[in-house]
Amino acid sequence: MRGLILAIISVILIFTSSPYAILLGLLIFGYLIAHRLDVEPLLSGPGLGIVISTLTVLAISRVGIDVSFSRIIIAALALLLGIKVDIKGKIEREKILDFGMIAISSLLGLVVRSFYFLLPDYRAADTWFHASKVKMIISTGTVYFSHVPGYFSAQIIKYPPGYHALIALLSGFKGENIIYGMNSLRIFEILYLPALAYLVGREIRREIGIFAALLTNFSALYYYFVQYALLPAFTNYMIFLLSVYFLEVAMRDRGIKISIMLGITSGIMAVVHPYQYILFQATAFFTTILSKNRKVFLTQLILSASVFLVFTPFSTEYAVKGILMNPRFSNKDNPNFLISILRYSFVDNGQILFGLSLILALILSLMRGGSIEKGLSLSFLLIIFMMLDKTYLNIRIPYLSAVWNSERAFMLTTPLIPILEGIGLNYIFKVKKELAAIFLVVGMMISYPYLRIEHLASESSYLLDPEVVDFIKEVSRIAGNETVMTACEFDSGRWIPILTETPIVCYSKNISEARYLYVDTRGAGEIEVYPINIVNFLDRRVVLFRDGLWLLDLNKHGKPTGDVLSYYHTNGTISYIKDTKWFVYGWVNKNYATMKLRLKGFPYAIMIVNTSSILFSTSESFDRIEIRISGKKGRALEIYLDGEFIKRYEFKTEYGDERIVLKVRVDPGMHYLILYSPNTTYKIPIGVKEIMLKREGP
Repeated sequence: MRGLILAIISVILIFTSSPYAILLGLLIFGYLIAHRLDVEPLLSGPGLGIVISTLTVLAISRVGIDVSFSRIIIAALALLLGIKVDIKGKIEREKILDFGMIAISSLLGLVVRSFYFLLPDYRAADTWFHASKVKMIISTGTVYFSHVPGYFSAQIIKYPPGYHALIALLSGFKGENIIYGMNSLRIFEILYLPALAYLVGREIRREIGIFAALLTNFSALYYYFVQYALLPAFTNYMIFLLSVYFLEVAMRDRGIKISIMLGITSGIMAVVHPYQYILFQATAFFTTILSKNRKVFLTQLILSASVFLVFTPFSTEYAVKGILMNPRFSNKDNPNFLISILRYSFVDNGQILFGLSLILALILSLMRGGSIEKGLSLSFLLIIFMMLDKTYLNIRIPYLSAVWNSERAFMLTTPLIPILEGIGLNYIFKVKKELAAIFLVVGMMISYPYLRIEHLASESSYLLDPEVVDFIKEVSRIAGNETVMTACEFDSGRWIPILTETPIVCYSKNISEARYLYVDTRGAGEIEVYPINIVNFLDRRVVLFRDGLWLLDLNKHGKPTGDVLSYYHTNGTISYIKDTKWFVYGWVNKNYATMKLRLKGFPYAIMIVNTSSILFSTSESFDRIEIRISGKKGRALEIYLDGEFIKRYEFKTEYGDERIVLKVRVDPGMHYLILYSPNTTYKIPIGVKEIMLKREGP
């Protein structure tokens, strides 16, 4: 009866329009599946629900049925399981204690992140790329579409669709829910990863599971800024750990039922993205060879490869390319990067004690550990070898060398690291319990402030939040089916055709291609900046404005509206450390690196192009402008106010704090400063600390 009640709840939730409710429904569905498999239902069930639900969407799409029918299939399976499953109410006392520790570990993940989450639109193309594939799945009703609009990348046709099928389901197959579906899954993964780390560790020893769970949200690599862009990779950390757990169970029980589920789970991992799957197969190979259990390895390999071949578009092309590819990137495949990423993960960010634990685990596991411990350690060392190969040897190894670069290769170890560190702490625990406790508690305490800043810096560089989404929807209500021109890079405007049905065209000098222009002046960028300078369009009619987001009517002239003047108003001081809003073009503001500097008190806005703009309004008159600035000695800078040349300045020191005084009248109203310095780049930047508007004394 309890099973049927849970099944009914699951069905009700799955048919709602809320991504969080749908996700909860899938987790309950997985809980029922886990009961039938006789594995840990409360902890492995959520992952199973994700895996089987994803498989369902892929399967019905592969046979030509509209993806929206997947909810009916999942609901029917849930009800069938609910009828057959007998759920007992008693939980062992030891498990209750462990579950409590896992709950604390998950809560700590939110505490370290200051409960601060925006909507995941990374400033580069990654999250938008994945969302556009989800949009096409929803629009066409199939995972296997063959054409895309010109404003989407054609590469999404061939990209492995596992993550996107899942997000389409979590979105309730509604385009406006896509970003919320992505976010609900991301936050769930943060909460769930400690439970999976516990499961994997517990199969070796209970204490390892507890240590691994607690360490998960204090492992620096989970906070590495690239993790905030590669959402399918983050999902695969979850599926990887679930697969390792099933591998452990299959080796212990040697049951065909678990081996089949292992093959399906690792196969879905491959359909999400092959990189993590490659590492898992290495882990499975090492572990089963050491335990002389090749049957489990071969069973899951054949089944998982079949899942990949059946459900991945152009899968044979992927398989062939995996043999031939050996990409290398000079900025990632070099000794300096190798050292920096190892320092980031095991020395810096308060990680030194955890790093020592990992070294201890690698040494002692290989000397006297069991097959699982040795398999995990050898997998980690294999990744280190891959990085060394890309950096020094350049030997092409089929599939292993296909991983993009050393950075992407090392990121594959993300879910492994807390478990290895947990193994190391367990070795200490067996010798002296108090010392292990000191390593754990002190390590968590010293890493907390570093990891908090890492998260806040990366999260703040996201371009979307609920207010921006509302603005985009309002833009769509105004523009309707008319094309909106937008930058298509470093720009929230590229989400217009994903979250609405309004088409876009990418910005060009020929602005006659569209009536409306969407401008995002919040300063997103990397080594390049947002391409549209708003000061060139201040003579156009403002249709809609909100906190640095503009919708302009290019066919009509006008002046900045009252809400624009109010937003950019200054009483006389423009300070980057106080607010970035005035720095509207040529500056890198919403970026992990600059956000991190700002959180640490770095006071300079960073200019990385030849021309930059500062937009402000005043309600008073001023007679003088003073600029606190920093630049390379001998470099020339030209300054313009409202398009009029004011002064040429040459930097006198090598990135010292200098002051430029401009004797110029500033009347009430909207104004803009232009700074021009040839050959300015991210390697030779200019920094502006403060701009003060002053009156001449008597």
